[in-house]
Amino acid sequence: MVSLLHARRAALLAPVILFMGAAPAADVDQDQDEAINAMPRVTVQGNRDAVPSEALLDRGSPQSIVNQQTIREIASPVGDWGTIANLTPSFVSSAPNGPGFDAAKGQSLRGFIDGQFNVTMDGIPFADPDNFGHHSTSYFPAEMLDHVVIDRSPGAAPDLGYASFGGSVNLFSASIPEKAGARAYASYGSFNTSLVGTTVNTPTPPAAGHTGLLATIEYSHSDGAMSFSPGNKKDILLKSVSLVGSVRVTALYTYDRYSFYNPGSITTTDLAIYGSSYGFNNNPGTANYYGYSSTERSSDFGYVKLETIFANTWGVEDRAYTYSYDNTGLSLNGDQTSSPIGSGFPGLLPADIAGRTTDEDYRTVGNDSRINHRGSYGILLLGLWAEHGWQNESRLGLDLTTGMPYDVNKQSHSPVYFDFGAHLNTLQPYAEYAWQAIPDLRVRFGLRYRDVTRDFDASVVQNFMPGTPGQASKTVHSTLPSIDATYRLAEDSNLYGQLSKGSLVPSQAFFYTANPTLGNRADPETSTSVQLGLVRQTANYGFGVDVYNISFDNYVSTIIQNGAQLFVNSGGVRYRGVETEGHVKLGIGVTAVVNASLLYATFQQSHMTSSIEMAGDTVPFAPSYTGVLGLVYARGPWGASVLTKFIGTEYQGKNGSADGGIYRTNAYSYTNATITRHLVDRLATRNLRLTFALNNLWNSHAITDNAGPSIAAPNSNLVNVVPRRNFMISAGADL
Repeated sequence: MVSLLHARRAALLAPVILFMGAAPAADVDQDQDEAINAMPRVTVQGNRDAVPSEALLDRGSPQSIVNQQTIREIASPVGDWGTIANLTPSFVSSAPNGPGFDAAKGQSLRGFIDGQFNVTMDGIPFADPDNFGHHSTSYFPAEMLDHVVIDRSPGAAPDLGYASFGGSVNLFSASIPEKAGARAYASYGSFNTSLVGTTVNTPTPPAAGHTGLLATIEYSHSDGAMSFSPGNKKDILLKSVSLVGSVRVTALYTYDRYSFYNPGSITTTDLAIYGSSYGFNNNPGTANYYGYSSTERSSDFGYVKLETIFANTWGVEDRAYTYSYDNTGLSLNGDQTSSPIGSGFPGLLPADIAGRTTDEDYRTVGNDSRINHRGSYGILLLGLWAEHGWQNESRLGLDLTTGMPYDVNKQSHSPVYFDFGAHLNTLQPYAEYAWQAIPDLRVRFGLRYRDVTRDFDASVVQNFMPGTPGQASKTVHSTLPSIDATYRLAEDSNLYGQLSKGSLVPSQAFFYTANPTLGNRADPETSTSVQLGLVRQTANYGFGVDVYNISFDNYVSTIIQNGAQLFVNSGGVRYRGVETEGHVKLGIGVTAVVNASLLYATFQQSHMTSSIEMAGDTVPFAPSYTGVLGLVYARGPWGASVLTKFIGTEYQGKNGSADGGIYRTNAYSYTNATITRHLVDRLATRNLRLTFALNNLWNSHAITDNAGPSIAAPNSNLVNVVPRRNFMISAGADL
């Protein structure tokens, strides 16, 4: 599959190269094939069509690719990127309400949680500006993706994002086919889940003065795996590639609208009584009424990219982009077991359901410019990333029983929980030199310097009622060097090593203190990653293995000073592990696949999170192991897969293993199976693909996430669970 992917990209670049008479080596289309940073491509990559994920050759860090065929035939067609990344080593993501209709919960990469790793689209990072987390159900449905690459490292100089810390999930949009065409697709399955969509395209531009276009529109619905938890999604994607003289212009725009009832956790008591299908109820007199979680979200993402090559050795690329997110929704003040308003509110019944309504929106605009020059011994890359974002958020107390605001802020006689505006400004120059020391050895030296300023202006600060106004500004700097080396042992084997420093910009939540100006004393958390790996890919088998040691410094903790809570840096954490993934063709179309990770993440000092946490305790959300094991089949028009995902024990409280069993999630696994049939030149189609998927084959009810004791029943924890056994039938027709 990789050879086909590169063939398509080469065809896309060929008109520009031929028109200009330039050398392909100067290609700056890094977000597609990273040619400026790569050694000459290896043509023998193994049979990717039959492999769910595979280690990439010619990379200076451990990276895994999930290709388009896997996304369409093995990963759920209604899933998000968490569903896809789950096929790779060291990644964990759960979706208790069913894939695509429940934002990926408990996401972690090597134990680094969402917000500690980047997510990019075509090389552009996007994230919630307050904590750098991601709303996986609001961006880029699976059917709109070409492939996904997981980089388990802090990255190199050209890798952008605020959480260049634990790794990155790199999404790539659908490419424009070489020929004009249309594609229609649909799915239907358990929980009344349905998907319908269509893609139409003109050909890729054959020469200067031409434009290629692609448009996708889809609608999806699900009643949800959990009771009374339906959702509806509408998505569009528009993409164009134009050749204007010696410049290639790529434009992309996506939009998502999502209406749903935001599913929460269930108690272990309800799980025992009602099973994993339980979610909300339809009784407005209880806190667990589905109407008290009504949510509307919309988002968009777009960019324009200009590329040109000149003088045979110079390449220039500029990407201007923007993305936004808008969220309006209801939520409880407590949890689904108890959320009473209580006494002290004249005219309100103490037993009324206390809740809140939240309005949040943000918009980010940015630009990334880079120039590279190929010399006799390597490639010099210089770049500048600049970004500006603004955010508004407010939350009001609401009597959910009556639908009326109430003065939760008693002293100010106001229903306002918090109300603020914020700005985030970033400037990051970066440089890299890829030195081709000898034909088989490439060494990359990189340096990033990041300057980030947060401006925070609150009329009411979150969590401090009656609400202290707060105006604060904080600037942080990070200098991030990196070096990696790739040595080609043979045409199909690479050895690599990497030393890279990463950083995580402080969260906006560190301003949510009684005195925002003094409350945030935290500098960026930093990580220093040292890792070694070996990758071998042949026509009949392939494998990758790596070992790593990551020192996580400047861990942010809280202290109480003069009665006020402050955020400060204290101590460190160490992440160590070994990862492997591989496949081997067994014959008659059957391939065995496996990936496995052993993870060991521990606090290095005592009392960083509380008095009970001690050095050597396991950090939160770091599973003891992960793995995927199974068989795939690809022969003629038939394809099939049986894959089991394994996740080891996790501790999900703030103190990690020091909390004992209170927040522990025991080891679990689940098995998914698919079967696919391709019909060529049937029913007026060029190719008709039919796929049947059966998920959670053995109907596991395993707990995937544990939020600890509930309010009304402290002996009954709030948990998420693997969705019960379910099926999906999918069809895709190339017209």
